[in-house]
Amino acid sequence: MNDEDIYEKLSERILTKGSKFVPDLFRMIADEEEARIMLATPGTAEDLAQRLGYSVEDMEEKLDTLFQKGLVFKARKPEGTIYRMCRDITQFHDATILWGGASREYLDLWKRQTFEELPDYINMISMIMPKPMTRVVPVNQPVEARQNILAYEDVEQIVKDAGRLAVVNCTCRMVDGKCGKPLEVCIQLGKAADYTLERGTGRELTVEEAMEIVRMAEKEGLVHVTMNKAYGSHIICNCCGDCCVAFGLPIDPTKIVDPSRFQARVDEEACSGCGTCVDRCLFGAISMVEREGEEVSCIEAERCMGCGLCQVTCPEEAISMVAVREESFIPNL
Repeated sequence: MNDEDIYEKLSERILTKGSKFVPDLFRMIADEEEARIMLATPGTAEDLAQRLGYSVEDMEEKLDTLFQKGLVFKARKPEGTIYRMCRDITQFHDATILWGGASREYLDLWKRQTFEELPDYINMISMIMPKPMTRVVPVNQPVEARQNILAYEDVEQIVKDAGRLAVVNCTCRMVDGKCGKPLEVCIQLGKAADYTLERGTGRELTVEEAMEIVRMAEKEGLVHVTMNKAYGSHIICNCCGDCCVAFGLPIDPTKIVDPSRFQARVDEEACSGCGTCVDRCLFGAISMVEREGEEVSCIEAERCMGCGLCQVTCPEEAISMVAVREESFIPNL
């Protein structure tokens, strides 16, 4: 297998066969020897050493380098630590961009891949998958307003239930960053926090520190996004509408991110027509309309993702979040 075949094969392994960018992204961060080791995974260091003709000590050293680069992951099993390469382009993107050795040239190539190739890939995946991989989580609500919010859609409860917490930089804004929004806002939960701290790509948080990030993100107009399942999520991303893969591409957000179970509703009598909510909405779901000679906010239900960013800064408290989808809307995986 020649050099070109190796990197094309790596691209195939993460379901991006035919990509004009992914082989070069692998080539920039992994030499030919590392690429061959990645293709030989999964396996323990002992298995891989025997198959590829290395000493166990040498293989462990090389696997540790690949782990630090974000190219292989560990799973501790009774038979030993199993190493596997990144399973999809999302893992490849997020893990390698956070590696301290990633160059600006590397990040710039990811930017080209994101805007020139990723939309077609996402459209293809969205036709195959029954549900998006991620979903919007409503803004942090006051205690008295949580009666209709389930534990797994309450951002504070998700944080409290995580066990271990860490925060890393938003990889999307590391690549682009044109919005100028805060960078260190991607909260890692449980096992994801363990992974982050073992690699040294983020810092550990207390519950209080994590909630400070949540509140800051809401103030900055960032949308909370987590994994699309009822329990066992590994992340709370805080996404912008410019740079983040979730919302910044020319694709309908609902193809790649599910809305929350909620929609915003406007009390027209209380609305002062200030337009603050229009500026806050990332999805173009709010406009000003005339009612009895006065302008008030109007929400287009089909476009509302139920994030609640409009609600938290409404000076008249004229916006409420109403449950419009059944509890079963969130997969109980």
